[in-house]
Amino acid sequence: MKDCLKLYQHSEKLKSELIIGMKLVKSLESLKDKEFDGGLKVVSEFFSALRVEVGIAYNSTGDERFRQVYDIVSNVDFVDVDSAIETLSKAMTIITNCAVDSYESMQKCDDK
Repeated sequence: MKDCLKLYQHSEKLKSELIIGMKLVKSLESLKDKEFDGGLKVVSEFFSALRVEVGIAYNSTGDERFRQVYDIVSNVDFVDVDSAIETLSKAMTIITNCAVDSYESMQKCDDK
């Protein structure tokens, strides 16, 4: 039960952070020239911090799905906003599945 709870907590936190990150990436569409360059730097720094959080989740749980998310987030090209959103959606799907799996496992433990 404790492991399921850790997995759930990390998944929900990362899901929230991914939503924020995707909104930041989407906001790049409205920026031009130097504004875009500055926005790109901010987005890159945000995702650098997110990679640290994903690493913590992986080290805490050992769940390989966090390693997959780390790899996805590490290789996003933020210049192509549509492609970046599509790539980050894959990470979101993995994290959401992780949260659902851990929630279902906790419910099974609770039913016993």
